[in-house]
Amino acid sequence: MAERFWGRPSIDVARSLVFLSSSEQVLATTNEGLMVEALKEIKSLLSSSNTLPVLFVGSGLSQRYLGSPTWAGLLEYAATLVHRSLSYYEGLAADGPSNLRLPRIASRIAEDFYREWFDDPEYVASRDKYEKLVRNTGDPLKIELAQYLQGLSITNDETIAEEMEKLSAVRTHAVITTNYDSILEDALPDLELYVGQQSVLFSATQAVGEIYKIHGSAGDPTSMVLTDEDYKEYWARNPYLIAKVLTLFVEHPVIFLGYSLTDSHIQKLLGNLVECLTEEQLDTLNRRLIFVNRPKIDRAEGLRDSTITVEEHSFRVQELIIEDYGSLYDVLAELPQHFPVRLLRQLSESVYQLAYSSEPTGRVYVLPFEEAREDEVEVVVGVGTMERLGLKGYSAFTRTEFFLDMLVGATDHNVPNMMNELLPSVFRVAKFAPIWYPLFLAERAGDTVDLSALPRRARALLEGETALTPYPGRRPPEWDQLRFSELLASYPDLATNLGVGCRYELEDVLVLREYLRPELVGKTTIQTPLAKLCSRFDLLAFGHGFDGDRRELHRELGFKCA
Repeated sequence: MAERFWGRPSIDVARSLVFLSSSEQVLATTNEGLMVEALKEIKSLLSSSNTLPVLFVGSGLSQRYLGSPTWAGLLEYAATLVHRSLSYYEGLAADGPSNLRLPRIASRIAEDFYREWFDDPEYVASRDKYEKLVRNTGDPLKIELAQYLQGLSITNDETIAEEMEKLSAVRTHAVITTNYDSILEDALPDLELYVGQQSVLFSATQAVGEIYKIHGSAGDPTSMVLTDEDYKEYWARNPYLIAKVLTLFVEHPVIFLGYSLTDSHIQKLLGNLVECLTEEQLDTLNRRLIFVNRPKIDRAEGLRDSTITVEEHSFRVQELIIEDYGSLYDVLAELPQHFPVRLLRQLSESVYQLAYSSEPTGRVYVLPFEEAREDEVEVVVGVGTMERLGLKGYSAFTRTEFFLDMLVGATDHNVPNMMNELLPSVFRVAKFAPIWYPLFLAERAGDTVDLSALPRRARALLEGETALTPYPGRRPPEWDQLRFSELLASYPDLATNLGVGCRYELEDVLVLREYLRPELVGKTTIQTPLAKLCSRFDLLAFGHGFDGDRRELHRELGFKCA
């Protein structure tokens, strides 16, 4: 593989430099100059994207700043808790995929440690504090490893202290980490913290100014993804979290800190990305992935083009080899930023709420454009909900906008106008559009609707004449017995089509909503398979398609109508 590499002079050049100076100073000065150029290149690349980068942080950072062990080292410590060596468990866990060898070892240790934790007087204090949290065999081991990790402190080194101080000043859109420790939330306290899928799934995340600890946290031991069972569940049941991570990958430059190019977790994430994106989109992504690592004997400082091959697709990535991460943090601290990320997140959250409410919240106000004076306020949201419909009118309201209102349970519609103007408009040109949602709003408003007067296509959808069934195509075995979250995790390329016919529990409806929303935002028209899947959400959320408690579903969806 050919590499463009600024950091290492060729052997001939290096010899010439030594010959010219007979001193290592010249070579050191040259390398320093090359690093300056490499950092300028990184700054130019990041600045040209017009979005702040996302940091994806791995264990290499924790090893440097905390002196924490590698994953194998952590398991070696875990083995001592049951008075065994790591090699004992390596033999027991030899069978199976190599990328899951360490999780299999963790599972074996956890099984042996479970009874010991409950019986040994040494753990009585832990049992008193955490026993009520134990739900699985792996939980006692996670509890003890969490306490071990929380006992680590920042390495007492002046260089480390300087890097940590500079880390706290970086400008980043969001942070994703597989680390259990609290380095990142301590260094970046203005960022909102989310731990694991459940924290993200049942919260109003804004995808800006947030830290996602996707493998759990030592502060919540049972959330830690550690054992073989944890990893299998993580990939099988984490489609929403993974989808959010992949969305950040597509929309922002991503800087990987503390990961190698061959990391199995990164390989799997990029594999999911390959399945979801077109070749053109993948080409756009190529120069936006930056891996940062420290120099080794055979890897000198500098910036170079490198590649990762995932499922027959080669990602062209930038690899920055640098000893002083503080220099990189300085570059990140100087990136252009129109608003502090914390303010941007608050604005995003408030505007999201105001988009479906006529009431002002906190210090963010919704004003008509003619009333907003830019010399009086720094940030103005110029269009409120009633004006959205009053100025535009239902005749210009698109099916896509109608679906987006449905996804958030908007209640600010004028029901008679919606039934008399909007429904005929959208069903005139399409078979799939919201129908159970407007009927729900009508019932909520106490309005009686003559179903026989509905547009013909609306009645056909309502009565099942227009079926919500998949189009012909590939069908995995027993696909209709899969939940949507399982379908999305295993067959992401089939989710739009087969999602209309799979099973749904409450969590799957939430995942479906988050799957649909980015497919609709900013679109004027949508393809029929996606519209059909939107209609399935309509049936689930507002019709008779959900077997559970609809009020509970609406509460979990955050609907104002709940």
